[in-house]
Amino acid sequence: MRGLGFGLERIGILAMRQPLVFTVCILAVTLLALVYVPAVKFNGNVTSVIPQTSENYINFENQKTDFRNFSRDVAVVIKSPRIKTASGLEDLRFMQLELAITDGVASAVSLFSIPDPDPQSGELRQFFPNTIENDEQAALLLDRLEAQYPQAKSLISAEENAALLIVALDLAPEVGNDRRSYEAFSKIRAAVEDVAPDDFKLYYSGLTPIGLTILETLVSDQLRLTIVGLAIGAFIAMIFFRSLVAAFVCFLPPLLTAVWSIGLFSIAGVPITYLTTILPALALVLAYADSIVLYHRWSKLNAQSNDADNGVLKSNLRDAVLRIGPASALTSITTAFAISSFTMSDSEALIEFGWLGVLLVIFAFTAVIIVVPLLGLLLIRFGVIGSGKAVRRRYSFGRIAVNCYSASPSGICIGGVLASVAMIYVHFALEPNYNIVDYLPHESDTLEAERLSNKIFGGQSLIFLSVPVAEDGGISSAENRKRLAEITTVLETRFEPSQIFSLHALWHGYSEEVQGKIARQLVDAESDARQGYLSKDRQKMLVSVRLPSDRSIRQLGDTTNEIRSLINDQLAYGDDIVLTGFPVLLSMEFTKLIDELRTSLLVAVLLGVVLIGIATRSFFFALVAAVPNLLPILLIETFLYFKSGFINVTEVVALTLAFGVAIDNAVHIINVFHFERNEGADTRTALAKSIIEVAPALGASTLIICISNLAILFSVLPILPIIGKLIIAILIIALFTNLIILPANILTLRRVFSRRS
Repeated sequence: MRGLGFGLERIGILAMRQPLVFTVCILAVTLLALVYVPAVKFNGNVTSVIPQTSENYINFENQKTDFRNFSRDVAVVIKSPRIKTASGLEDLRFMQLELAITDGVASAVSLFSIPDPDPQSGELRQFFPNTIENDEQAALLLDRLEAQYPQAKSLISAEENAALLIVALDLAPEVGNDRRSYEAFSKIRAAVEDVAPDDFKLYYSGLTPIGLTILETLVSDQLRLTIVGLAIGAFIAMIFFRSLVAAFVCFLPPLLTAVWSIGLFSIAGVPITYLTTILPALALVLAYADSIVLYHRWSKLNAQSNDADNGVLKSNLRDAVLRIGPASALTSITTAFAISSFTMSDSEALIEFGWLGVLLVIFAFTAVIIVVPLLGLLLIRFGVIGSGKAVRRRYSFGRIAVNCYSASPSGICIGGVLASVAMIYVHFALEPNYNIVDYLPHESDTLEAERLSNKIFGGQSLIFLSVPVAEDGGISSAENRKRLAEITTVLETRFEPSQIFSLHALWHGYSEEVQGKIARQLVDAESDARQGYLSKDRQKMLVSVRLPSDRSIRQLGDTTNEIRSLINDQLAYGDDIVLTGFPVLLSMEFTKLIDELRTSLLVAVLLGVVLIGIATRSFFFALVAAVPNLLPILLIETFLYFKSGFINVTEVVALTLAFGVAIDNAVHIINVFHFERNEGADTRTALAKSIIEVAPALGASTLIICISNLAILFSVLPILPIIGKLIIAILIIALFTNLIILPANILTLRRVFSRRS
C-alpha cells in the first residue's frame, strides 16, 4: 500500500541509487559521534524529573536561600561496639573536629555539638566535658543527654552501638550544583576514612550519596548493557537466519544507532540520567527489530526467484525495501509519537526525555533504511549473497496463529473488547507511588546506610516549617519564642519529641530571662551556624520534623496534609507557615507527575491508532488496531493493581515505551495485508498469507527485544530491571494479541460492515 510510511522508505531507494554519497555521510556522522562518545556526561540526581516551575519546587529552593541547603547534608552512620565507651566517644569527637576543618565542609554536627545552657546565667556551655575519664562517666552522660534532650536520639543510640555525624557541604554560591556536591562528598569520605579507627564501620546516607551511587551505577551499566544487548541481538539473528552474514547485516544498524545515540547526548550536552539511560538501549532494539524484518523479506525474495542484475539496483533488495520500508517508517513514527507524549508533562526533564527519545527513534529508522540496503549492495557486489542463495525454511508459528483466530473470530473480537472495557477501570484506580530508596542498587552501601539511618535514628528526611516572625528581633523576641513553643506543642501531638527539632527544646523549662540570654547568644553566633534555625534576613524561623527516607509518596502526602491541618486548625497564623523540604516535594510533585504521565500514556495509545488510520487512510484499521494494542497495557496495569495497587514513574514510562514498540506488530501485519489485497487476494486469504509471512519475523524481533532486555535485568540499578520486565511482558502479550485478536477484528468488522452495506 503506497503512502503507509509517508514515502520515507524512498530514503532507502535513494541510498541504493547513490551508495557512495550515503556511505560517506554515514561514516562522517559515525566518526563525529565516536569523537564525542568519551565526553558523555551522567547525572544521578533522582529529583531531576520534578517540574522546576511549580510552587512546591520554588518553596524548596527558597528554603535553601533563606536558610541553607539541608538537602545536600551527608549523614555518616558509625557502627562500633566502642561507640558508648569513653574511648569510642573521644574518637567520635576527634572525627567531628577533623571533619569540621575539611575542605568543602561548612559544618559537622554530632552529639558533641549539643549545648548545655547554664540555668542561672543562660551561658551556652558544652554538654560533654573536655575529657571523658572512663566508661562509667560516658554511660551517665549519655543517659542524662537522652533524658534532657530527646532529640539526641537522632545522633546516638547506645542500644544499637551507633552514632551519627551530620556534615553540611560548603556549596555556596552554587547551591544546587551536583558535581560540586559529589566532589565535596568524595573529599569528606576520604577524610573520614583516614581518621576513623579500624573498628568504626562507616556508612553514608543522604541525597548526595544516593545521587553519586546512582551516577556510578549509570556509568558502569551503560557500556555493559549496550555491549551485551548488541551481542545478544547478533546471536539471535545468527540463530534465526543460520548465517553469520545475516547476523552482521542485522547487527550493524543497531551498533550505529547506539553510537549515534550516545554521541547525541554528548554533543547536546545532555547528561544520561536514571530515566534516559534506557533510551539508547531502546533505540538499539528497535533497529534490531526492523533490520530483521527487512532482511527476512529480502532473504525470502532471494529464495523464491533467480533475480537478474538490473544495473546498480537489485530488484529483490529494492522490492524488500519498498515492501517493508513503509511499515518500518510507520512503526518508527508511532513509536516516536508515543515517546513524544512525555513532552506534555510540566517536567523539563521529561520533556527532554521525550524529544531525545524521538530523535533516537529517528536514528534507529535511518540506520536501518540506509545501512541495510547499502550492505546488501556491497554483499551482492562481492558475491557473498546472490540470487537464490537464501535457505528455504518452513515456519509453523504463523500457521498456528491463523488456526487460532480462524476458529472463532467473532468470539475473539468480542472477548477482546469486553476484556478491555472491564479493565479500563484499573487504569484510573491505580494510585501513584514513589520511593527514593527503590532507586539504589540492592547491594550498595548507600542503601544499607539508609536502612540503618531509618531503623536506628528514625531517618534523616526532613519536613521544614518556615515560620514568619511575629515581630522584629528574631529569636531574641519573646513573642517569636512563643511562636516556636506553640508550633512545637502542636507537632508533639502527632510526632515523638525526638522527631522534632526546634530551638524551643534548648530553652524549654528555663525562665523568660534566661531564655532571652540563650537566644541572644545564638543570634550573636556565626552566620553559618544561625542558618540552621533563623533565616538570613531574620524574618523566618525554622522547625523541622524528621521522617524515614523509605516512606512512599502516599505516606509522605498523608503526613504533609496532616501537619498542614494541625497548624491551620490550631494556629491563627497557620496559613503563613510554609511547608517544604524533600518529602513535601516528593509527595506533592511526584503525585502530579505520575498522573500526568498516565494521561500521556492514554494519549500515546490514541496517537498510535490514529496514526495507523491516517497512514492507511482508513478509520477501519485504526479501529481494529486499538484493542490488540491497548489490551497488553491494561493487562499489566491489572497485574500491578492486584499486586500492590500502586504505579510509579518508572512503570508508567516503561508502559509508554513498550506500547510504542508493541504497536509495530500491527503496522507490519496491516502493511503486508494491504499488499496481498492489492494483488487480488480476498480478505481471509490475504490475512492468512500476511500472518504466515510476518509472524516469523515478528516473533524473531520480539524474541530479540525480549532477550536484549534480559540483559537489562542484570543491571544493578533496580529501575532498569523493572523497565525490562514490563517491556518483555507487554511485547510478548502484544505479539499474540496482534497475531490473533487483530486478524479476528479485521474478519469480524469486515463482515459487519459488509452486511450493513
